[in-house]
Amino acid sequence: MPVFVRLLRYLRPYRAALIVGFACLLVDVGAELMPGLVWKFIVDTVIARRMVRLLVPAVGVLLVLQAADAFFSATRTRILEGVGQRFVFDLRNDLYDKLMRLPLSYFSDARTGDLMSRVGSDVDAVQEVVIRGTDSVFANLLRLLGVAIIFCSLNVALGLATLIPILVVGVLLRLFNARVKGVYRAARAHLGMVNAKVQDDLSGIRVIKGFAREADEARDFRAVARRYLDENLAAIRLRSLFFPFARWLASFGNAIMIGFGAYLILQGRFTLGGLVAYRSYGRYFFGPIDDLTQINDTIQRANAAGARIFEVMDAPETIRDAPEAVDLPPVGGDIRLRDLTFRYRPGGSAVFESLDLHVPAGKVAAVVGESGAGKSTLFSLIERFHDPERGGVEIDGWDLRTVRQGSLRRQVVSVPQETFLFPTTVAENIRYARPDAAQAEIESAARSANAHGFITDLPDGYQTVIGERGIKLSGGQRQRLAVARAFLADGRILLLDEATSAVEPESEQVIQEAIERLMRGRTTLIATHRLSTIRGADVIFVIDHGRLVEQGTHPELMAAGGRYARMVRQQAGLERALTAGSP
Repeated sequence: MPVFVRLLRYLRPYRAALIVGFACLLVDVGAELMPGLVWKFIVDTVIARRMVRLLVPAVGVLLVLQAADAFFSATRTRILEGVGQRFVFDLRNDLYDKLMRLPLSYFSDARTGDLMSRVGSDVDAVQEVVIRGTDSVFANLLRLLGVAIIFCSLNVALGLATLIPILVVGVLLRLFNARVKGVYRAARAHLGMVNAKVQDDLSGIRVIKGFAREADEARDFRAVARRYLDENLAAIRLRSLFFPFARWLASFGNAIMIGFGAYLILQGRFTLGGLVAYRSYGRYFFGPIDDLTQINDTIQRANAAGARIFEVMDAPETIRDAPEAVDLPPVGGDIRLRDLTFRYRPGGSAVFESLDLHVPAGKVAAVVGESGAGKSTLFSLIERFHDPERGGVEIDGWDLRTVRQGSLRRQVVSVPQETFLFPTTVAENIRYARPDAAQAEIESAARSANAHGFITDLPDGYQTVIGERGIKLSGGQRQRLAVARAFLADGRILLLDEATSAVEPESEQVIQEAIERLMRGRTTLIATHRLSTIRGADVIFVIDHGRLVEQGTHPELMAAGGRYARMVRQQAGLERALTAGSP
């Protein structure tokens, strides 16, 4: 119930429509149930007393009731299903908005396919209950209540006797729910694993085929799918035992109704019209029992799906704008890290420990160190994708925790090692940096990035759709589009994270020229393993195990003969060895 209580909060904006819809439902159910009493009147009064003059009015009442039933049923369906669709629209959008607000650390622990399952199939499972189930549950409950009242008003003894099997079914339903809840939750979790496996394998299909691992991945997928199948089969076993047994118990009510009702008629304590009315209500009484047991199964599925949805909704937003946060004004680009300590998880090993670092505005700084030294993490802290455990990051004296994230990231431009491109046109991928950019500005950015030439050679130029993740382009072409985005964004701070390490050699020089053009007039931080590309940096920071161990210009650090000098000599020796070994 806590899950459904939370889901019902999404109905608050639609209270007026719900009131009208449920008013129509009350009238509709009343119009459905009244004909049984009219039939009793026809049998006990019109036929038994031969009051023929009342036959036509009685039939007229039946026709009016049927018309009212049809009208109010159609009206309530349109209103309530419309509310249900809007409810699901709001829920899905809130879930997506929540995902957009979660920190990057959340996505490093989650699987994309599982999150897609929560936004897709889990919301759909809730939709099935809200749109169809809620209306059906209330309608059937009203029918049960109405028929129970009519039964007891016609004959208390017969009514109570007929209700006994239904009470037993209600007790069994609670036992069934207790058993099936865990099964459905496990099934939803395994469905998320199936979707995650599909998403992972499709994203890595080139690697799978490159190593001829198709059969292995298919076997692994079957294992994951088998676990999902096992949970569904367990649910089927429970349903196949409960539902037929519940119907069989409910059928006792029919037997009691006919047997005991006939006995009361013979005893003169009941009328034939009353028994006819009882029988006419059978489909409104025992039919809803069958419907409600089936709907209950759907509700349990939705409960499991809703729990998975709220696991995401309740995830902590560790990176949030402070209530008093302000927009970061246009900056010069002075960057300072003060006594910064950072670890990805509380109690985990520190990535940085008491790190102090200063990059003056307009200068070029390089960050070097072994793999895993924290170069990319440093950039993430400057973009405020993470917050430090102690100390802080400042830009022009502004602590990043005191400014709004959007205003910060509009002034910090990043060119990562692996460029992500959307499956849309070249122009839209560049325009992503600034949605209001005109076509002329896009083309100017592309020229600055040395990308205009290859773009105009594409089949549709800037309107060419480049496929998922830019699969139709080479690595160098994708990286030049990333540089074009950076030109269009025009931020004062530039972060280059191994920006040319993943491109083909013939593209590296072209990209490097574009990057050097991009760096002019900006505060630039470069993280790279290629030490030859940072010789001209104004300052070089050497990071080792989360600490700043050296800093200075290239000549200064080489003269010092420390860690940086050893790294340069090792890399130079490796390059000479590779050159000597080449044909």
